[in-house]
Amino acid sequence: MRALLALLSTGILAAGWGCAASQDADSTDDGSSSSDPTSSGSGGAGASGGGGGSPASTGNGGGIGIGGSGVGGGEPGPALLYVHTDTTLFTADPLETPLTLTEIGDFDCVGGDGQDISMTDLAVNAAGEVWGISKSNVYRFEVQGSTVHCADTIPLENPDDISFYGMAIVPPGILGAAEVLLAANSAGELWSIDDNGTLSRRGTFGKVPADDGNGHTFQHAGKDWELSGDIVISANDGDPVGFATVRDCPDPPSANGCNEVDTLIEIDVDKLVTSTTQSVTKSVRGKVLKASGCSDSAPGYGRIYGIAAYQGTVFGFSRGAGDGFAVEISNQDGYGCLVQAFSGNPWSGAGITTLAPVDPPPPK
Repeated sequence: MRALLALLSTGILAAGWGCAASQDADSTDDGSSSSDPTSSGSGGAGASGGGGGSPASTGNGGGIGIGGSGVGGGEPGPALLYVHTDTTLFTADPLETPLTLTEIGDFDCVGGDGQDISMTDLAVNAAGEVWGISKSNVYRFEVQGSTVHCADTIPLENPDDISFYGMAIVPPGILGAAEVLLAANSAGELWSIDDNGTLSRRGTFGKVPADDGNGHTFQHAGKDWELSGDIVISANDGDPVGFATVRDCPDPPSANGCNEVDTLIEIDVDKLVTSTTQSVTKSVRGKVLKASGCSDSAPGYGRIYGIAAYQGTVFGFSRGAGDGFAVEISNQDGYGCLVQAFSGNPWSGAGITTLAPVDPPPPK
């Protein structure tokens, strides 16, 4: 049986200060623009075109081998957090305060002639190898000096021209014997793809409830959840736990009129096994509102286009007005604080190894 690359087709536009796994509101896929980091905008899309590298080799099961010697690949090491703009990759230690980013380099397969305009998200496997996704392709990265080389390129068989923005890696034993990629567009739909880049639908985020379970109501209850920005999954010693940042909107999958504050949901990873349109949402953890004691002035956080889970925290990375922002979010109730701003680095995505330690939230 082939190992699958599962790709979640859901757009990534969130509201507030958020992190961006697709594009920021400064450059959206519908041609609109916004400079307000607390306003909602649509997730961006890369232009069509090719990437660098040759087709990926297949593993023993006939699927894409998501192991080896990519960025940080080989032996599992520290749980480094990876963050990127449309064109540049950074890394950080999630235990470091304040969070300090180190620039690795530019991707060599986006932004050039005949290439997609941006890398829309990334994910990191158990070996620490980093994979990315753009409008047209999935890539495995290798560092070559100050360049992030797209060593393997897998073109997506995508006749409906779905734009993928969020991405995670599903641990072995869920969708097959090997690790599997999961990614997203604004429709809130889940997809898998095989080693030929063929897409197969896997599920959705379901419907927006009346409230988040913490006393905060949703304006657009009963509508389909849209993916605001990203998904992340931890292996959690055989009991995987996943999260996503989503948004409620009046007319999904349109980005117009969406809530300007994202919501953190927990994913039921086991439900990805069934190829269907069912909801894979396990629980709504809460709106990403400002926690007590935060020093910033934002009432809540949106456009969270990249997330990485570590212990009891979900690190959210957003963009607005040409800058990037980092938000630390509780995986229990969704409350967060803006912890750092990064001038001139509007974030497009983030990821962390599936072996990163994560404290599962209590049942809700």
